[in-house]
Amino acid sequence: MGFFNSLDQIDDAVDRGYARWGKWVWGALLLPLVIYFCWSVWAAIWGSPSGAVKLVIHNELDRPVLEFTVNGVAGANAFAHGGGKVTCCGSISGDKAEVIWTLDITHEQYLKGMRLETRRKETTIPARQWGENFLHVYFLPDDEILLWWSTGLGHPDSQDIKGHASKLKRNN
Repeated sequence: MGFFNSLDQIDDAVDRGYARWGKWVWGALLLPLVIYFCWSVWAAIWGSPSGAVKLVIHNELDRPVLEFTVNGVAGANAFAHGGGKVTCCGSISGDKAEVIWTLDITHEQYLKGMRLETRRKETTIPARQWGENFLHVYFLPDDEILLWWSTGLGHPDSQDIKGHASKLKRNN
């Protein structure tokens, strides 16, 4: 019976320890969950917009865009003077964007000696507002890249974006 007496003593010791320290043990176990919940509420109400981004391509070049990435998030391809394709989903944050794209060629351009070209440019990312989950990427002549956030597939013309950007620079 010595074995069962030892088990009873261990059980009594555990009960005494739990009576004394149980609330602290449960508090320590629940504290990370409470912190995570509070952070989630803060981020949802006061935090900056974040989450999945859908990339929309607008190509105003005379060459097709075979592929492109914005900060490592892959986008779709587009015909020359085409676009509107959407790819989902990736996370893009920060103030700067590194855009890497590969220019494809048409059959006529191939016959003239043109080949694939990969280009890279860094540009600023405009401020994102809540609900803006579509990042429109405009490929313009002379390796100019414009970025524009929107709440859907609707978008302004690239000339309107240029005018809006120049107004913002003049006001600052």
